[in-house]
Amino acid sequence: MKEKYPPLLQVEQVSVCYNTKRGALKAVSGASFTIGEGESVALIGESGCGKTTLATAIVNALPMAASITGGNLTYYKDGQAVNLLKLKKNQLRPLLWSEISMVFQASQSSFNPVRKIKTQFLDTVRTHDRSQSREEILNRASGLLRVVMLEPEKVLNAYPHELSGGMKQRTLIALALLLQPKLVILDEPTTALDLLTQEKILRLLKELKKQYGFSLLFITHDLGIVSELADKVVTMYAGKTVETAPVRAFFQNARHPYSIGLVDAIPRLTLDNRPVISIPGTPPDMVSEERGCAFAPRCSRCIPICQEKVPHSGAVGHMDGWYCACWNPASRGEHIGKDN
Repeated sequence: MKEKYPPLLQVEQVSVCYNTKRGALKAVSGASFTIGEGESVALIGESGCGKTTLATAIVNALPMAASITGGNLTYYKDGQAVNLLKLKKNQLRPLLWSEISMVFQASQSSFNPVRKIKTQFLDTVRTHDRSQSREEILNRASGLLRVVMLEPEKVLNAYPHELSGGMKQRTLIALALLLQPKLVILDEPTTALDLLTQEKILRLLKELKKQYGFSLLFITHDLGIVSELADKVVTMYAGKTVETAPVRAFFQNARHPYSIGLVDAIPRLTLDNRPVISIPGTPPDMVSEERGCAFAPRCSRCIPICQEKVPHSGAVGHMDGWYCACWNPASRGEHIGKDN
């Protein structure tokens, strides 16, 4: 069966380590997935599972203590494959913001606090294209700010501290779209926002994606956002991508026990009195030597091989792009809280 989305970015066996006093902390271990042209991919998992580390590795924004120890990041620019990890900084810089942009989680600290918003829009464009006039840049910035439901005159002449959290978040989205990138990465796009502002941001992202046709990679803990925005879901656990599934298949029939645990932990607005099922235990120490499946100590489906060998990702189900790294994946309709 032909893939619905031609590939735009392929993440292949990427590993990232942090140097700590206790040794190398394996924040990401052999993560793999593909983002297609026009596709929206959700990256989910508990805090500390490596989601943000993996996203920042794509845009070369890792902290000094971190280093990419393996894998490939293949970006398809005008049909030509480019390995982002082999580019020097001066070769990668033109791609950032113009081809790939990222909205970081902390909108409060993403802007320079002592420069007006309009200056930061101007600087972003002039770093890539000095041929555009100040008027052209500000006209485009104003148009984008209107698209994200903000008043350009007020926002462009403001300092970051003069904007609310929701306004800053929407301004960052406008800035991320300024150079018409093909891939936009969002780290927790609705965190620390009230429910009404969250709903505005979600509606806005759906409309922007439809209007501009970019691909989307977003990190979230909120599975409600996943159901609204995603075409595909990538589940991470202890630095590994343990399941990749089409969004409908993920919610109806996830195969990895950890994915099932995440789905079963969603509060339900129903009258069946079913309790919310939490996943027992805690994530593993990612500095320690690995043996077997990292999820085995918390898994109700654990069998002897799970404690001895690390599972490899394999195709499951009847759909393209559905993979699961589990020695004993669930069958159709099984849930972590049921007797198997």
